Amino acid sequence: MKRINLPKKSIATLTTLMLFLNTGFAFADIKKDESVYVVLKNNGDVEKRIVSTWINSDEKLGKFKDVSNLKNITNVKGDEKPIIDGSNVNWNVNKEDLYYKGDSKKQLPIDVDIKYQLNGKESTPKDMKGKSGNFKITVDLKNKEKRTCKIDGKNKEMYVPFLTATEVLLQRDNFKNIKINSGELEDDGKNCSVTFASFPGLKESIDVSTDVEKYLKLEDKLVIEGKTTKFEMPSIMIMATPQLPELKGIDENSTLSDLSQALDKLKKGGDELLNGSKKLLDGNNELNSNFAKFDKGVKSLDKGSNDINNGISKLSKATPTLNQGAKSISSGLGQLNESQGKFSNGVDSFVGSTNKLYQAYSGIHSGIESANEGANALQSGLSNGAGGVDSLIASTGSIDKVAGNLNNVASTLDETNPEAAGQLRAMSGSLSQVSQGQRNGLSSLKSGMSSAVSGANSLSAGLGKLSSGSSSFYSNFNSLVDAGSTLSSSSKKLSQATSSLENGSQKLVAGTDELNKGANQLTEGGKTLVSGTKQLNTNSSKLLKGTNDLAKGSNDLYKGVNKLKSEGLDKLYKEGNTKLSDIEGLLDVKDEIVRLSKEYNNFSGISKDMDGSVKFIMKINE
Repeated sequence: MKRINLPKKSIATLTTLMLFLNTGFAFADIKKDESVYVVLKNNGDVEKRIVSTWINSDEKLGKFKDVSNLKNITNVKGDEKPIIDGSNVNWNVNKEDLYYKGDSKKQLPIDVDIKYQLNGKESTPKDMKGKSGNFKITVDLKNKEKRTCKIDGKNKEMYVPFLTATEVLLQRDNFKNIKINSGELEDDGKNCSVTFASFPGLKESIDVSTDVEKYLKLEDKLVIEGKTTKFEMPSIMIMATPQLPELKGIDENSTLSDLSQALDKLKKGGDELLNGSKKLLDGNNELNSNFAKFDKGVKSLDKGSNDINNGISKLSKATPTLNQGAKSISSGLGQLNESQGKFSNGVDSFVGSTNKLYQAYSGIHSGIESANEGANALQSGLSNGAGGVDSLIASTGSIDKVAGNLNNVASTLDETNPEAAGQLRAMSGSLSQVSQGQRNGLSSLKSGMSSAVSGANSLSAGLGKLSSGSSSFYSNFNSLVDAGSTLSSSSKKLSQATSSLENGSQKLVAGTDELNKGANQLTEGGKTLVSGTKQLNTNSSKLLKGTNDLAKGSNDLYKGVNKLKSEGLDKLYKEGNTKLSDIEGLLDVKDEIVRLSKEYNNFSGISKDMDGSVKFIMKINE
């Protein structure tokens, strides 16, 4: 194979860009773009993965099925709710775009390992903070996506290609004499920015000699060394993408014209990459803005959870009193229910006796009425009898008159018939005595009759009042009998109600027992809620700082990509003057590398009728 000597930097840049810059992408009707935001611990271990998904189409999406293994899926720019069935996520969206996010536990394709040294000894940023001396930071990237491929009929282990860009920002007030093993270093006097592009797993995938490998500088590890006067954790961000161009038509017989066409594609690909990094910058700025709102909501939630916990504490303190009160009520109702039974029996006995007494008094009332009628008749008879006595007394005058007439006749007969005249005088005297005796007797009778009439009047008046009072009493007695019946019926109902109330109070006691237990559990839950929201608030503040740094890092990355395009790709496009056949093994595997890159079009899952893309943005939680 004919070899052509090229400047080392030109070959490295050419190979890099030719393999890893995206010059085009064929989309289906529905496209799915995933941005995997990863929060890393300062040693590179994963702390949290948040996947932001954008599904879009030229027309309204309508009903469609997505595939995703994310948890806590949330629509971030709409009210549509997903219907989740296992890994199938069904949507009905009446617009062209859908944005949602979710959490993932899936292993990342790129493993990040970061080590720190101070004065030659391995340490941690926490222990190094504020200290001075010689520092060393090593960022080691390893590709975890290994595949077995067929190359010329033989199995070959290859890695899904990932272009990674690492951005490290150090404050110049704290760091001096900074040196790096690879990448670009830019110093503006205030900050020192290190940009490191790498291709983890590429040197294992392509067959190149050791000399060519060194020539191409296929580094997977960034080493930063220098002096620190007061160590502070630098800002570290890593971006990775698997998207590659197809680069058709490039083989060992390619001419300068072919290379020129490929370089033209690479230049266009640089434009696409620049546009993509600009979109990433815009997206991160939007994420930062929205997360600031989320952080504000978290702080409100934290305050609300404290208020809830205080309320729960008050409830927990009140439930024992409530429970004791319920038990007192239940005990009192038990006694009341027992007394109510006795009361009902007493009411029944009283009602029975009242009915018997009422029946007995009916006869007494009838007798009073009869006596009243008799007294009225006696009064009338005695009054009439008194009038007859007066007539009889008056009639005695007639007897006296007859006696006088007999004396007159006797006087006349004294001379003629003295004997007859003596008899007449004797008869006259007898009549006078009879008249006088009759008057005396009738006078006594009249006097007695007057007393009798007076007594009859008093008796009639008394019996009249007695009869009137008896009638009123009899009527009231009847009402009392009716009330007794009502009292008996009400007493039975009251007894049933008291019994039901006692049963209910027993259930109330059982319920307050459970409430008391639940309040205790709720108290523990409230404490857990307060602890959780406090931790969420703390972590949210950290994440907010992370999104601020991420937005800044995205801006730095955009500047770096712009510099890479203008100073590297555009320059290479102008200076390209040779063939690709100088690099052994590259042409044999480049199609397979491109295929692997196209296959890796999602992280959390994708429906068969979608075309997808994915990128990873990793940020160290400082």
